[in-house]
Amino acid sequence: MVIKRKTLIVTAAIVAGLFVIAAPLGDSHHGIGKHHHSVAVLGNTVFGAFLIGVVVLLLLSVVALIQYAFRSRRTVGNSASE
Repeated sequence: MVIKRKTLIVTAAIVAGLFVIAAPLGDSHHGIGKHHHSVAVLGNTVFGAFLIGVVVLLLLSVVALIQYAFRSRRTVGNSASE
């Protein structure tokens, strides 16, 4: 499976969206969650999903770079043999 640029852009948009949602919710000490326990729990959950999304985005980026390197090496090898 080739990881395309569109996949990376969609993943980055989802990660950014999770952060934008989690920031105002906050936790039990910051944001809206300071006054509402249920909102603090939701904020912590969304922030956890954001952190997992960041790790997934980094892994996808590394795999995409490796795939790009292999494809470009194969292309250079094919053009040199012709």
